[in-house]
Amino acid sequence: GAEERIFSVRNSHLWALDAKTGGLVPGFGGNGRIDLRPRFGAVGRAMLMWNFAPFVCNDVVLVGVGLNDNIKTRDEPPGMVQAFDVRTGKPLWTFNPIPRPGELGNDTWENDSWSYSGSANVWSFMSADEELGYAYLPTGSPTSDMYGGHRLGDNLFGNSLVCVKCATGERVWHFQTIHHDLWDWDNNVAPILADIRVNGKPVKAVVQLTKQAMAFVFDRVTGAPVWPIEERPVPP
Repeated sequence: GAEERIFSVRNSHLWALDAKTGGLVPGFGGNGRIDLRPRFGAVGRAMLMWNFAPFVCNDVVLVGVGLNDNIKTRDEPPGMVQAFDVRTGKPLWTFNPIPRPGELGNDTWENDSWSYSGSANVWSFMSADEELGYAYLPTGSPTSDMYGGHRLGDNLFGNSLVCVKCATGERVWHFQTIHHDLWDWDNNVAPILADIRVNGKPVKAVVQLTKQAMAFVFDRVTGAPVWPIEERPVPP
């Protein structure tokens, strides 16, 4: 077994520290740290930020990214979540909230807007059910968060709660709380895991609080809504 470790993010690096000594863990990444920027490629004037804690689920450490989602240019990259082995720092998987061609949800970005839209990032905290091996990712709005004329469609997986397998990043289920966001309605807090009883039956639940003052409650295994969620058409 590996020694107990503390993970932190400073500037653009993920650091692994020995919990007993505070020293860097030499066998993790490059002498105890990993540069998080290369995965985003050449991003022009995009503002990449890591101002929150990394998240550990079993043998995987996950890191989201902070982005300027009200940017008016097409320089902002998708808000990818990166996952690394907690012992070696080996890259394991990446979750891209703006699907590429052939991936689920790509057709919700009309006129190839997936190719230049950014953000939809996880900049808040994540949650996990380590027994299930599932992580719960709350995503924010795509660029620009106040204008969507260039990105018609529902824009998955922006403004969603996405359940993925910690070990592989494979999507298990998702629910989009806002279709085609125009008001910066990020899912801005960590999903809450709660074991509740509904009509006398136990439910392993996950609760996503929102900026709309609504709490969306799901079975955290299947993604089925615990109580009905009504979607109403509104004038465009």
